[in-house]
Amino acid sequence: MKITKEIFEQQRRPRFGNANPERMRCAFWEWMIRGNDQRLQSEEPGELERIGLIMREGKLKSSYGPYRARDLFNVPLNREDGPIWTFDRMGSTRTELPDGQVVCIGGEHEDSYDPDFCIYNDVVVFGPDDQIAIFGYPKEIFPPTDFHTATLAGDQLIIVGSLGYRDDRQPGHTPVYAVRLSDYRISKIEVGGEGPGWVFKHTAELTPKGIVIRGGEIFEEHAGKRRYRRNIEDYVLDLSRGEWHRLTTRNWRQFYIRQEDGGLFVLEQRPEAEALLPRGIKHRVVRCKESSSARFLVRRVPVSLTVRIDRIEVMVEGNLSEELCTQLAEELRANAEECLQCECVLDWV
Repeated sequence: MKITKEIFEQQRRPRFGNANPERMRCAFWEWMIRGNDQRLQSEEPGELERIGLIMREGKLKSSYGPYRARDLFNVPLNREDGPIWTFDRMGSTRTELPDGQVVCIGGEHEDSYDPDFCIYNDVVVFGPDDQIAIFGYPKEIFPPTDFHTATLAGDQLIIVGSLGYRDDRQPGHTPVYAVRLSDYRISKIEVGGEGPGWVFKHTAELTPKGIVIRGGEIFEEHAGKRRYRRNIEDYVLDLSRGEWHRLTTRNWRQFYIRQEDGGLFVLEQRPEAEALLPRGIKHRVVRCKESSSARFLVRRVPVSLTVRIDRIEVMVEGNLSEELCTQLAEELRANAEECLQCECVLDWV
């Protein structure tokens, strides 16, 4: 497959489909997926970078990131020209079907700071003999989605949750869609009951009772402000009745510690998680692999602490008295101030 400058200019930008679905026959897109299996017409022979991963029959292949196309066609890194289409994504799903096909859905490239940032709403199918089919959809039928789950249920893939673009998020609502595998038509599923809300980065498992959702994060609105919190409850989606049911009632306490001035925890300012542990409360440290996280027991109740880029997230995974929870929160806040040498505040979730 040879990609000329003319083809690149015609097909470089992401776009939505005009039908449900529309087969997107774009040579440049397919070349970007195939990565180092192909050569551009203007490219010199040589070893190619491995960027992004796609699954095909248990093997890993390489796809190209936008920077390679920018380099080959001398396209400057700016926002004015818009993003370049890519299959180098985070938060997409890859589902292998019984017949060996692999279905990949959505995902995002980089974050909003990047000129090539984009959240996709396409379905890419890898078939036998290295066949690739790309399906696009109108935004109104299937909005851009990332960090969702896709669960095989009979002849459908059930898509649950999403992070999505900020303006598309609906606190309290859980997006659910079905992909019909016979023709890849997508339909929205209206679901009642008590669901998790705007959930993302979760897991999904098909059980006899339905699709069980665990973990992840939830985007919600509280006291007029929008925020993120960890999902601590389990939910099941009963597909036969179109209803959500809550399976657990943990009601664990969560709170965040953040810099009062809104500063980020980056580079040398990022505190080690264990340096924040309480000194006036008896506890036992549990081994944790990552320096940005810590776990410890207070009166046999597990407490997890994670240092993120914008906040320190703390979860009390059981029943501690309100007095002890308050004492713990204040100690961790004071330790954060000592480490960071700046004022910190508490946000209870």
